Amino acid sequence: MLKKAGFEVQESTNLTAEQLEKAIPEFDAVIVRSRTKITGAVLNAGSRLKAVARSGVGLDNIDLKTAREKSIQVISTPAAPTTSVAELAIGLMLAVLRRISFADGAMKNGRWPKSELMGSELKSKTIGIVGAAGRIGLEVARISVQGFGAKVSGYDIIDFKDKARQIGFRAVDKLPDLLAESDIVTLHVPYLPSTHHLIDKRAIEGMKRGAILINTSRGDLVEGESLLAALSSGSLAGAGLDVFHKEPPADDWERKLVGLPNVVCTPHIGAQTAECQRLESTTVAQELMRVFQTR
Repeated sequence: MLKKAGFEVQESTNLTAEQLEKAIPEFDAVIVRSRTKITGAVLNAGSRLKAVARSGVGLDNIDLKTAREKSIQVISTPAAPTTSVAELAIGLMLAVLRRISFADGAMKNGRWPKSELMGSELKSKTIGIVGAAGRIGLEVARISVQGFGAKVSGYDIIDFKDKARQIGFRAVDKLPDLLAESDIVTLHVPYLPSTHHLIDKRAIEGMKRGAILINTSRGDLVEGESLLAALSSGSLAGAGLDVFHKEPPADDWERKLVGLPNVVCTPHIGAQTAECQRLESTTVAQELMRVFQTR
């Protein structure tokens, strides 16, 4: 789309941070996904830079303060991953409740572990959505209520009571109350200084015994070592994780977390669907064309 619109496009998918900083002065715009960090140094080196486009939702890999100071427009695609991430969150709930990964692995090793696999129905659970006012949180609520008939509660710092009534779930005013009543807690908030370790040791201890935690947002929303302890002790029954403190996990505690039999892990694939990637790409192209046409 950009080439057809007359833009000169250079694709560089394996640049190091140093190479990016060296190359950026040649460009008027840069498009990144989640791995590439657009630091203050990169932005300061980008003497021609007018726009930074993030194909995805979170902007924690971009120095927004420096971008504002330099009047560099930051573009993202917050609507594009809604369905993909919401469906993965539901999939992780089912995978933990029915121990799908364990069953598959056992059968591939020649076992028939039926007697070990008494699970639970999603319909019987109370699902607590942290970040229920956002697009993904609302879609998880809609699927859970309308698709599975589950009981859903939601918490957010933004007022979403009208939307909750329309979908058919309950708004909870305080996070500790949501954690205490939920059989499954799923996280759908951005990673910010204010949300770092939002689910810390105290929050985990306040969760219902035998609850399940689902995280498809950012790894450091959760205090990982406390989660490891809760899952190892049986205080929490399981977790479904698509995001991690380091990606791929490198610390000893996180490798132990990934290896637990009651944890289902995926390698940050929330937005990794053909439909989502196409929508992110076309949205970024359209937004960049709009930015440069208005200059």
